Amino acid sequence: MNDLKLLLKKCEDVLEKNWTGSFTIPAGTLYPHQWSWDAAFIALGNSYGKTDKAIKEIRFLFDAQWKNGMVPHIVFNEREKTYFPAADFYEITRSENAPTHIGTSGMTQPPIHAISCYYIHKNSTDKRKTQEFLIEIVPKLMNFHRYLLTDRDPEGSGLVTILHPWESGEDDSPIWDKPLSNVTFAKSELPEFKRLDLIAVDGAADTIPSNDEYDKFIFMIEIMKKCNYDEKIMYEKMPFKIKDLLFSSILYIANKYLLKILDILENVDLDSKNKVKNDNLNVSDSRQHSTSSQYKDYKIEIKHWMARTERNYYRYFLPPNYSKVGKNELSLFLDYDLIAKDWIKTKTVSSLIPLATELLLPDEAETMVKWLKHSYHCGPGKYCHEPALPSVGLKAEYFSPLTYWRGPVWINMNWLFWLGLLEYGYSKEADAIRNGVFELVQRHGVREYYDPYTGKGLGGKDFSWTAALVIDMIHNPKGFA
Repeated sequence: MNDLKLLLKKCEDVLEKNWTGSFTIPAGTLYPHQWSWDAAFIALGNSYGKTDKAIKEIRFLFDAQWKNGMVPHIVFNEREKTYFPAADFYEITRSENAPTHIGTSGMTQPPIHAISCYYIHKNSTDKRKTQEFLIEIVPKLMNFHRYLLTDRDPEGSGLVTILHPWESGEDDSPIWDKPLSNVTFAKSELPEFKRLDLIAVDGAADTIPSNDEYDKFIFMIEIMKKCNYDEKIMYEKMPFKIKDLLFSSILYIANKYLLKILDILENVDLDSKNKVKNDNLNVSDSRQHSTSSQYKDYKIEIKHWMARTERNYYRYFLPPNYSKVGKNELSLFLDYDLIAKDWIKTKTVSSLIPLATELLLPDEAETMVKWLKHSYHCGPGKYCHEPALPSVGLKAEYFSPLTYWRGPVWINMNWLFWLGLLEYGYSKEADAIRNGVFELVQRHGVREYYDPYTGKGLGGKDFSWTAALVIDMIHNPKGFA
């Protein structure tokens, strides 16, 4: 217990250190701005006793939301000049949807935010304050999810298309190797630029994407700019177009939590009308009535989105030749390349993400758990330093223990699996992951990611989402309610 108290204090200190007054940076020097899904993880961590900071974190991010509903993956701090590509590189003024008061990127990231907002309210001691926050944020969350399920899903599949690897959150995953191999360009088509991430990681080039890969990342931003960030044109022109398994799974989970938020607000409306708790919100009866009607409409829309996801999840993400989940190594779930019109047969930790969605039947979940425990993903074979899952199986030809999403252990992915295991009743396996995460952070610091062999911390130091998710795992050992 004392060890957990020390670990909790260490993680709380990291979030305090990285707080700017308006938002929390992921890590000093390396990531000096606000990142979208980082902000959501951080707000979840701060929901335990730091309600005001958690609310400010989400408000600052959504203040930069685009008119079409997109939440950008970076909101820039204009005072910081140590990151490339910076705000001026994105040239978002090309788009009529972009905010004019602050610099952002021109792409998005996985929508963890509704989950965080639900827990900001659940964990608060001032329910009036957090109810007001939920009333304010729900239309913005709806607009974001609607954008993802319209502009980024013209097929009406209930699944999200990403147009750049950075949108996935798994920036240099080997999943993208084959799709990126078809992205070709002349060097003259690239602007002159200098990578600053190499400086930020003290020259540890083997921990970050290669120059060739990075050039392609920048080239695809150039295409977005030439399309003036017009979603319809980009959807037609981008050479990289993937139905993303991780992103779509997170959106499905987030929609469930958006429904939970709407349940809360409908109950607030009911209480106000019945004058049982009429002092909860300073809102007129007439507005209460219209708000309640709007919440019902939102719920109908969300349930429609979720039904589309449920109809198409297996069709897009489970290859038909491997229709029985877990029958062999290729029968795990895979991303779908819309340009190649084929599944990307690259197995990473993402192949197991359906376990976190509750979309699996019990026997399918059991098969997933067996794969999760298999030595391919670190387990009884004791290949790994701790029983936490690496981003790529250690026996894969594209495994690299030090390089970003190509092998190291990431805490956010293990957090998702921990939650999924708890939902399906695998408490022993969930505890093993939780304890493995605690051990990594206690022994090797609050780092961005970890060497699966030695446990050595890699990437950013004093990394905020690692701190935030450990805080959640300490406070909330039984997972999501």
